[in-house]
Amino acid sequence: MIVRARTLEDLPACVAALRAVHDVDGYPTYWPQDAARWLTPDGCAAAWVAFDDDGTALGHVCVVQGVDDAVAAAAAGVAVQRLAGVSRLFVAPAARGRGLRLGTALLTEAEGWSRRRALQLMLDVVDDGAPAVQLYERLG
Repeated sequence: MIVRARTLEDLPACVAALRAVHDVDGYPTYWPQDAARWLTPDGCAAAWVAFDDDGTALGHVCVVQGVDDAVAAAAAGVAVQRLAGVSRLFVAPAARGRGLRLGTALLTEAEGWSRRRALQLMLDVVDDGAPAVQLYERLG
């Protein structure tokens, strides 16, 4: 398994993995009209993808920056321009339960990128007891 910066050429594989996540987990809630575009939201500053040895996309995350979120910045005690957000994080169902810790690996990439730029990384998540919430709590 490899985690690396996402390229435009990776988007079809990422869309296939996202489709599997949507079919199993209902994420995203509504399938986007243009899933490749959805994986690159406004303000996307960087993105990473995890691939299996055979080239199958197993997970994805991006960091958004510059999206006006004054409330979150105030709560974090930072200026809006020093804030970055985790977005579009998912791990394909086929990769789960294999001990790969892909969610951790992807978040580590996002966190390192943000730290090197002196950005406060934040996320906004619904606390529904899902595995994503457990991952975020475990990582602090």
